[in-house]
Amino acid sequence: MRAPAEGNHGWVKTTGYGRDWYYRRLPVWLRGLVVLTAGWGLLLCGQQVAEGYGATMEYRDAPVCEAGSPRGNGNDGEACVRREAGTVLDRRTGERCTTNSTSGGITSGGGMAGGGMAGGGITSGGMAAGSGITGGAVTGGVTAGGGGGGSTCTTYYKVEVVWPDRTAWLEVHSEMYDEVRAGDRAEVRLWRGEVVGLGVRGRTHSYAPSSQGEVLGWLALGCLILAAGAWGAVSGRLSGLLAFPNLGWLFVAVGVGWLGATALFGGHPVVWGFALVWTGFAVFWTVGAWRDW
Repeated sequence: MRAPAEGNHGWVKTTGYGRDWYYRRLPVWLRGLVVLTAGWGLLLCGQQVAEGYGATMEYRDAPVCEAGSPRGNGNDGEACVRREAGTVLDRRTGERCTTNSTSGGITSGGGMAGGGMAGGGITSGGMAAGSGITGGAVTGGVTAGGGGGGSTCTTYYKVEVVWPDRTAWLEVHSEMYDEVRAGDRAEVRLWRGEVVGLGVRGRTHSYAPSSQGEVLGWLALGCLILAAGAWGAVSGRLSGLLAFPNLGWLFVAVGVGWLGATALFGGHPVVWGFALVWTGFAVFWTVGAWRDW
């Protein structure tokens, strides 16, 4: 009977030769192919990040089209942000809850009370472009649930807005939610068909374009590809690639993408803090798991 492989793998049978392939290094030519493929993947990710960054900067630098202008609809090549006059139809609030990392139900809030056209029009001042990593609502806090493993709930706020040819529910921050009423005039700002801003009663809420969120995803994917290439160059053993501690690299990659996108586009200090804590904890867990493996 041969001795077990180095490390705590008592659950793996070591008799015979059936699992030798699991601990052996891949052939040199196959490892080289892995490294070359990883290099190609990194180039692809870099190209996508550059394109996403360019598209986001184009939006941030774009002027605002004249009100009611057909320009900037995404089909005419005009690089300007369209303004559309709209009307608030309804609002709602509720909670998104997760229990043991499993999505829970959504508790919807009541409908909007009070009708009538309120006189809080939109000022003509410019609406600030979103600079956060995501364009979601500013949530109203997190509460921890009770037994059964516990749950975490995040409050959301949404308003339903109609403008020419479209109706949509848009997430807003709590301050705007508290002030809007059914029938309020709204200004919706569009960038190539995407909603990038909403103004009601002098308050504004900005949404990041989709290109900004895509940058985070490509940075995270690039991190995983880099790790795979390093594995092919240094180890090349399937036992190392498929080991349980490597799950931590998924969370490290998300953290790296988050930090990278925040560095490229800017972010609130709180966003930086969460990203640093997330990434630091993921690295700490991964290193600790490998020590005990």
